[in-house]
Amino acid sequence: MRIIDLSPPIGPGTPGWPGDQPFDARLRWGIADGESVNVQTVTTSAHLGSHIDAPFHVDPDGAGIEGVPLDACVGDCLVLDVHGLLSQDGTTAGFAPAAEVRERIGSLLSVAGDAAGRAPVERLLLRHRSAPPAQWDPGMPGLDPELVEWFGAQGGRLLGIDLDSFDPTDSKDLPAHHAALKHGVVILEGLDLGPAPEGVSGLIALPVPWVGADAAPVRAVLRVQD
Repeated sequence: MRIIDLSPPIGPGTPGWPGDQPFDARLRWGIADGESVNVQTVTTSAHLGSHIDAPFHVDPDGAGIEGVPLDACVGDCLVLDVHGLLSQDGTTAGFAPAAEVRERIGSLLSVAGDAAGRAPVERLLLRHRSAPPAQWDPGMPGLDPELVEWFGAQGGRLLGIDLDSFDPTDSKDLPAHHAALKHGVVILEGLDLGPAPEGVSGLIALPVPWVGADAAPVRAVLRVQD
């Protein structure tokens, strides 16, 4: 059994949404100043690094992050590389098309010995790139809303990506976010899926229960059978 860390390190230089609060950790009490302990105050956006969006993020009447069902965040998941399915024309609409992603899911499940469609894919992680970018990526594609609709309708519970958002940077209506909300799909963003092997593994991705927060950090790991 191997444990693969899917959460990128977070520090002062971690790129975040333009205009959002960057990460900052400052000593409130310090041993060097004669105190018995080091104690830091951390200021950060809830959407930096690997995190889960709460319904409240896109719905003023939605639940905070403490209402996210934890059983959706733990269990078998399918990791799928979709980089080759992305539009390469540099536009923000270049997401992986739903039909092609579904075809790849069917192929992977067949190889694993599972008949495609026999049971719902409850947890799905989509890899778009080999590693997190060193700078903010304004051209991130987001997800095909049709794919999110299909995933939720067939029984999906958690959908994770290595992008900073389900929708492109310039999106205002956020169709992929709202499709996930409609079906009760947990939104997991900001992962590092570079080291994650394709196929079925065990996911643990639990959010910090910040009461009323629209998102919270997650330490996400895969349990992989060798």
